[in-house]
Amino acid sequence: MAARTVERLRRWIVDTGGLPLIWVALTIAALAPIWNQRLLPQLDTANHLALVRGWHNFHDPSYHIADWYKLRVRPVPYFLFYLTIHLLLYVCQIEIANKLFLSAYVILFPLSVLALARALKRSPWLALSGFVLTFNQNWIYGFGSYLMGTCFMFLSLAWLLRWLDGGRRWTLWALGVSSILAYFGHVMPWFCFGLCAIAMLLLHVRNWRRGLWAALAMLPSVGFALAAYIEEKHDHSYFKNGEGLESLKGTWRDFPTLVMEFPRRVMELFPGNLDRDILIVVTLTIVALAIWGGVRRREDDPAQQARIKVLLIVLGLTYCLLPYKITQPMSWWYVSPRVPSMMAVLIVLWPAMRFDTPWRRMAMLPVIACAIILPLTLAHLYRDFSRRNAPFMQLVEETPRGSTVLVVVRNMMRGPGSEELSGDPVSSAPVYWHFSSWPMALHGGYDPYIFDQGIPVQPVRKLKAPPWANTDSFELRQAPEFQYYIVRDPSDEMDREPSLKVKERLGNWVLYQRIHKMTDEP
Repeated sequence: MAARTVERLRRWIVDTGGLPLIWVALTIAALAPIWNQRLLPQLDTANHLALVRGWHNFHDPSYHIADWYKLRVRPVPYFLFYLTIHLLLYVCQIEIANKLFLSAYVILFPLSVLALARALKRSPWLALSGFVLTFNQNWIYGFGSYLMGTCFMFLSLAWLLRWLDGGRRWTLWALGVSSILAYFGHVMPWFCFGLCAIAMLLLHVRNWRRGLWAALAMLPSVGFALAAYIEEKHDHSYFKNGEGLESLKGTWRDFPTLVMEFPRRVMELFPGNLDRDILIVVTLTIVALAIWGGVRRREDDPAQQARIKVLLIVLGLTYCLLPYKITQPMSWWYVSPRVPSMMAVLIVLWPAMRFDTPWRRMAMLPVIACAIILPLTLAHLYRDFSRRNAPFMQLVEETPRGSTVLVVVRNMMRGPGSEELSGDPVSSAPVYWHFSSWPMALHGGYDPYIFDQGIPVQPVRKLKAPPWANTDSFELRQAPEFQYYIVRDPSDEMDREPSLKVKERLGNWVLYQRIHKMTDEP
């Protein structure tokens, strides 16, 4: 029995040209940046983990979460990430839980590209590009829930196309579940999938019966979104600056700027030219394959042939019409820049090339090389980042559970537009902006700069603290009631402050303990 299984496996690998073995090898390489070190240089990660800590340990008095926050758990976007980490915390530490979630994304994203490739009747070899696109610009900003949402966006699109092409009933169930998971991941991939789904249903309008069944399968996710919107208009937990989407305000990029920025929106990960060069290599490979094998399959009907073109048009218009950031009714930065990485997946699947000979398969060697070089480079950079910031994490661990800790990262801001400037040699994102959330993420207490987005916890009490971006001019009088202060490159005045005791110095980081309460009198 075992011999037969081994023989079948061997034949399968031979028949597929060795693709499964390559897939496993690239998956292992893609996991290296996650597990190669402790600390990942991802901007928003610490803040989201602090919110999960607030949910998971809300009722544990030793964490003192309930002293500062109220619990508000709702089935809305981000819920997939928060719930997953919350459940994993029963069996592992929060940093491991986050890495397990990111590992699931790294494994699932190329598989979702593979599913979409098959639904579009493209060669699975093209899906190897998914290993490169896994590390798009959203990765460095720590948009974990959004990234997972894109996996379910592509899976939902694949199930929809399979159903329209005559798929079985179970395909409808898969479509319904994946569209709900896309919504619970993040509203952006769910919204973009909805636009793409409408376009596909219109493209296949002659097959209206199957289109109607598909619409019914996707309806529950729409129901969740409508219910959340109605509730939000009522209690304003997230819509704090307006009554609803009818009061939308934001800033937009002009068309030439959008075109010029497109490549970096796909892959600007760290300073230097390597990430750009990798994107160029992948792009040139795809262009060459499109010229060599064409972009249409003759046996497909006109509607099937037009699918990728229509999807790219829909997402291209979305990229142009969405604001760069929204200021009303809620604050939401980096909106339209998320779309190019979605478009890149469709672009790499455009060639209709058949990889039915070894020579044709060798055409993917540049992409395979990039899919190895990129994550190994990230792993090297991230290890250096973690090593250099180990003193900070050690000081965080020395603060007692549930204590109030203010983190002050001096020299964090870099002038106008610094949200897209490198804060460290390993990343093109300002990675230190949310270091202030690590104390709460690791052992509770209070974070004065936590995201107040309505779930899973909301602040009900606040300590006096300076504006989040006011780090270089920080004075203790701006935040006199915290029990501990972790400061990078502190001023001499803090060392001379009589109300503070230096607990430990590690590198350019200092841990202070407040030994008696300050007053506002001079």
